[in-house]
Amino acid sequence: MDQPIGATIRRPVLRHRFGGLLRALLATVVAATPLVVAVGPQPASAAPANGNLIINGTFDNGSTQPWWTRLSETRTDVQAGQLRIRTLGERPNTWDDLVGHFEFGVEAGRRYRLQFDANTDVGRTLRVSVSRVNTPFTSAFDRNITLGSAMTRFTFDFTSPFADPQAVLFFHLGDSVASTVRLDNISLTPLPADPVTDPVLFWNDQLLEAYRVARDGVPPTSGSRIGAIMHAAMWDAAVSVTGTGQPYRARVPVHYPGTLDDVVAPSLEAAINQAARDTLVALFANNVHPGVDPARFDIALAQANGQLPAGVNASEIARGTSVGTQAATAILQARAGDGSGVTTPYTLDGVRGSWRPTEPGTSAVTPNWGRVTPFAMTRSNQFRPGPPAGAANYADLLGKQEYLDRVDEVRRLGGRQSTERTADQTQIAFFWANDVPGTYKPPGQLYAHTRIVAEPRGLGILGNARLFGLVSLAMADAAIAAWDAKYETGIDLWRPESAIQEIEPGWKPLSQRPNGVSFSPAFPAYISGHATFAGAWAGVMRAYFGTDAVPFTGTTEDPSAIGVRRSFTTFTQAAQENARSRIYLGVHYQWDADAGLATGTSVAARVFSTQLRP
Repeated sequence: MDQPIGATIRRPVLRHRFGGLLRALLATVVAATPLVVAVGPQPASAAPANGNLIINGTFDNGSTQPWWTRLSETRTDVQAGQLRIRTLGERPNTWDDLVGHFEFGVEAGRRYRLQFDANTDVGRTLRVSVSRVNTPFTSAFDRNITLGSAMTRFTFDFTSPFADPQAVLFFHLGDSVASTVRLDNISLTPLPADPVTDPVLFWNDQLLEAYRVARDGVPPTSGSRIGAIMHAAMWDAAVSVTGTGQPYRARVPVHYPGTLDDVVAPSLEAAINQAARDTLVALFANNVHPGVDPARFDIALAQANGQLPAGVNASEIARGTSVGTQAATAILQARAGDGSGVTTPYTLDGVRGSWRPTEPGTSAVTPNWGRVTPFAMTRSNQFRPGPPAGAANYADLLGKQEYLDRVDEVRRLGGRQSTERTADQTQIAFFWANDVPGTYKPPGQLYAHTRIVAEPRGLGILGNARLFGLVSLAMADAAIAAWDAKYETGIDLWRPESAIQEIEPGWKPLSQRPNGVSFSPAFPAYISGHATFAGAWAGVMRAYFGTDAVPFTGTTEDPSAIGVRRSFTTFTQAAQENARSRIYLGVHYQWDADAGLATGTSVAARVFSTQLRP
């Protein structure tokens, strides 16, 4: 760099308040003219009460305060209620000649709207940036605009990729001919969280749609794994861009040269979009779930990037895309050998009380899932419950009175022709079912309920990324823990349908397909996957929001409960009803529900205490 500058800072307050910025400018910017302060700054408390972070952006009071000018020959005054800037030009870099505003902060992941009116006496470009106050001068917003003689209104939305309590707004006047620029009505306003443009919510919707369109449905096991990988990749992309939070798998390095000619930060939304797209394309490749064409996620990516803020530039998108790709690659590689692709057929125990298909020609679904590498648990059986009724084996279990009582309860309340089940219990059964193709399946329903709770609370991109990431990891490990209990223990318990038909031939569960045919899910009963998912979901939600008392109204997609809404006062109430619903549906015993809730709760505690720290 050429000779140091800054020997004549005219106001001591700037040496104290903006010393970091000025020292950085001195160290990196080529200039030959001393820095000069046009006006003294006002305290941050003078900011308008309407949310605008800019002090005196209208200049109606006739003052230029607190606007700061870098060069002594650049003159500012207020004329006709506008800030008039007269610059001599002849500076090689845009940042050599600056007019700026300090004394405001930005939050990582928060969207802002920058607005101003501007014109000039000669046609020229003007660089506008919202940047870090110190090296590496990363820009949250950086655009070149073309000015003419007509006063023009400019509006740009942008998402800050970093948090800085002392950000700066700069109008760069260098690298141009001598000119007079007029500015007016300058505002920088934080925007409320918008679910329409939130990339986390967008891609969660894409995930649920993939669950729906899969021709044979996506099993809750592989479905929960897909959700965890996608959401974890989005979280890792987000924390890589913002530099905050504990990544799940890897923090992608984001380097800046520390000079004002290259301050481009990755776009947060572009990084999240690419991470989601890349994981979903990989996870639905090779027709692994027929009916889900991976090309749909390229279409979704174009749609998502079409919603990027107007203030984002092409370089920011490119860098964000690179971060997202690397985040997705890291977690996909980590999960490549996790055992989810093992297809060893299940061997029936072949004794009374053991699971067997309830429909001819069917086989056990994902029987090896209990051996999949967990996402947060130390091992798949970390929270394995004891056997039903504490039984030592099948014969011991079937000889217990508790077994007879549990079977009889399902016979009375869960049969298709039950006369004891109430109308409300029937509604509960179908509301939580979502077992058939065409629905978002049990994990999808809980993702939907997560959004129902999160959306009105305006968590923002980072808040949603963390919440959905935690929920997804908990549900993925809940599936592994539940399937461990189903298949990897000494009792692979038969479904109530098999047990009850011994004493009441022809008994069928309430559970049914859209064509009205009754069915029981094709895997052992103990423990309930629904209940384990519910316990994991409720545990994360309680921990995240710091309370159980969060009322919400949930939805369903089960074809036997179209349009049904059910309201809950706590997460625990919803989880307990979810678990109990399986008895009313005729596919589980109460101990399946109880053990599932307990296991899921333990999984949630593990996930929340060890993963995705903010």
